[in-house]
Amino acid sequence: MSDPFARGFFNNWWITARNVNLIKNGPGTTDVHGDRTSTNGATTIETSQQHTNQANQEAGQNWGWFILRLVLGLSPLLTCAAALELFAWRTGETMPMWLVAKWQSDAPNRAWRGGDGRSYLTYKIARVRELKPDIVALGSSRANSFRGDVFAPYSFYNAGLTAWTFNHYRRFVELMTKDGYAPKVMVVNFDYWMFTPDFDRHWTGRFYEQPTTHFADLKIIVDQLRKDPLVLWRRMFLTDHLRGLHGVMSGDGFNSDGSLFGRPGTPDSNRLLNDGMQVGTNPIELSDHISPGEVQAFQRFVAVAKAHQIALIAIQVPMYAKILNGLNNSPKAGVWRELRSPQWQRWFQEMGVIFFDFADLPGFRDKPEYFIDSIHPDARIMEHVMKIVLADPRVQAVLPKPEGDT
Repeated sequence: MSDPFARGFFNNWWITARNVNLIKNGPGTTDVHGDRTSTNGATTIETSQQHTNQANQEAGQNWGWFILRLVLGLSPLLTCAAALELFAWRTGETMPMWLVAKWQSDAPNRAWRGGDGRSYLTYKIARVRELKPDIVALGSSRANSFRGDVFAPYSFYNAGLTAWTFNHYRRFVELMTKDGYAPKVMVVNFDYWMFTPDFDRHWTGRFYEQPTTHFADLKIIVDQLRKDPLVLWRRMFLTDHLRGLHGVMSGDGFNSDGSLFGRPGTPDSNRLLNDGMQVGTNPIELSDHISPGEVQAFQRFVAVAKAHQIALIAIQVPMYAKILNGLNNSPKAGVWRELRSPQWQRWFQEMGVIFFDFADLPGFRDKPEYFIDSIHPDARIMEHVMKIVLADPRVQAVLPKPEGDT
């Protein structure tokens, strides 16, 4: 028998079987092969035990060689797996979000954006818990350009691109306040289409409370390596201030205050005319009347915020002329008109919500250079909007200027 492992195993089995037979039959009896054993039973058993110990030692050595061969055979695979883990960690794609939140706080000008939007909610909740800001902004991508510097001296964090519906808003507050923290004020993106009957069906599944799995995060890196490994490798030098695959690859991510700035606009009006945003398509929904179900969802959100003594400022941010003209001229845009009526303005006031409608902002509505696309205003417009908001007496009542601040 040429294989030492097999030979050792067979010897060990044979000697053990012989010992069992000797003990069972006694000295001087016939063993399993018909051979006579020694009349001295004790001597026979002692000799057999020595053979057993020797066989066990040989078998142990053979197991050691087997494991060593296995490790050596798998070493290329193990090395690749370790390298992939290190690579994914360095990009920030597999870092736990609490650690990403701390990493971003440890140095200025750090940004993060993962390769999969499913991680945004977990990341932004972690940042809110890390910073515990006075003011939290919340909403869809239309909230991206709210910046922290305009709220100084109050601390601020933008949790945009995590929530699209009023049920999302309510659930975000519940997650945010789970450990006892609550901001003084929430600034929420507030669009007329959130009150249309069919809006929720497009967005309900976008609120990703459960983070992606480790293997899903690794797959994102593997897919990029298969697609273009050299580009990712060359961009690894950016990981001292950028983390997350999207951030590393694009050079852009969520800033330390949570804001996210898109590509700057240009004065070319054709860019917005052909940007794919049209009235009547998602998210710019059309409906004749406000949905009672969405009104109830909004009321539940407001109730949860009030329970945690959070003041609410709701803002419908500016839109480009193409969208505004389409809404104003559409007979199906009943919700758009209804929400802007004095009746509903009074209702928001009775609910204790400070509401601002900047959808049609004079001086900007027809200037494409101030829009990323037809429904996403850039940071310059939002700075102008927030100056108006912060000067409003209703807002100053909940965010008073500190003494000595001018």
